[in-house]
Amino acid sequence: MISRDRIRQIRAESESEHRTHEWADRIIDELLTEAETRHNVDFAVRGMTDAKGRNLAQRITTVQRHGTPPTAAELDEAYDLLVLLLTASAKYGITLNDWDWVADLPGTCRDLIRHKHR
Repeated sequence: MISRDRIRQIRAESESEHRTHEWADRIIDELLTEAETRHNVDFAVRGMTDAKGRNLAQRITTVQRHGTPPTAAELDEAYDLLVLLLTASAKYGITLNDWDWVADLPGTCRDLIRHKHR
């Protein structure tokens, strides 16, 4: 995702009288490179498994909690949140297995989304 500061910067530059085709080409190239990088990281995270070979969707759906089961929409949002957190963690070399040493990240994502909807 492009930061708000970067969006503001692009908008400010686009309103400048000095913008050129070269400027536009440079901005498009930067945005496409960033999107491709993020796609590659996201793809790698979505294919991640834990030490027991379970993928992220399996980890989200097997969380045991009391009460009403989560809706499909809640599970989808929890999955997306988990992917975002693991993508950010990957920048620091932190994996799902590392998270498992300190917290139940899939369960926490599910709990947070469920709380948001209640």
